[in-house]
Amino acid sequence: MRQYFLILADAELELVPTRIVEERCVLNSARARNKIPEKMLLDASHHHPAFRKLKDGDRRGRPDLVHMFLLLSLDSDANAEGRLRVFVHTRNDDVVAVKPETRLPPNYIRFVGLIEQLFDQQVVPSRENALLELRHKAPLATLVAALKPDSVLVLDPGGEETSLQEAVSSAEGERVVIIMGGFSKGTFSSDMSKLKAKRVPLGGRVLKVWTVASKTLRALEVAKSAPEPSPKSTKKKPAEPVAKKPAAKKSSAKKPAAKKSSGARRARKKPEE
Repeated sequence: MRQYFLILADAELELVPTRIVEERCVLNSARARNKIPEKMLLDASHHHPAFRKLKDGDRRGRPDLVHMFLLLSLDSDANAEGRLRVFVHTRNDDVVAVKPETRLPPNYIRFVGLIEQLFDQQVVPSRENALLELRHKAPLATLVAALKPDSVLVLDPGGEETSLQEAVSSAEGERVVIIMGGFSKGTFSSDMSKLKAKRVPLGGRVLKVWTVASKTLRALEVAKSAPEPSPKSTKKKPAEPVAKKPAAKKSSAKKPAAKKSSGARRARKKPEE
């Protein structure tokens, strides 16, 4: 059975950077939630006024994109059938490994609290039952190499002229990694040149994260019912037929009877006395 690994790469999921912990909007949010500012998730909905001090501030603080991606992926048929593993890679090279049996809260506020707990404890809910596990200092290329894929697909607007469905169905091998962006603007911040990947376009317009995830999961379902590509033929070139020699024709002419010798004829007659 083919195994798929779906990675949300360069996702804007992080704690509040120390550079803006003293900003009024951050302090107000922390006071309202009774939280330490440094242990809160950066959220554009609440902390946007402070983003002017951050690099790439126009795309930071989007845990909502991660939430929707995980809800769609974990509730898919591919995940229920054991054909899908899901990972979230962040802009800071943190990786969240999600077990297939995980059931995340659909409520966004509860999800934020769960991820904040994950950043604090590294595992959720416990080490004995780690449904979510956080790993630090894991670049995208390192994560992909650890999965030992036979094929890698990167969903990228500048990809080759092929459809997502065709790329998934024709991917080689039993372990296929599919990488999609976890950001609202721009492109991948990770060095994609380190990946030996096929770039797959998604059409002429910019798509939302949940739309890309839906299209990808749909492609996995169609690929399941499609016949697997036949392996390369290893048949030897057939030998050229050897012409058979025509059978010798039997001669219809009867062989002449051998003439009896005159001595034999004389031996048959008894001498007269």
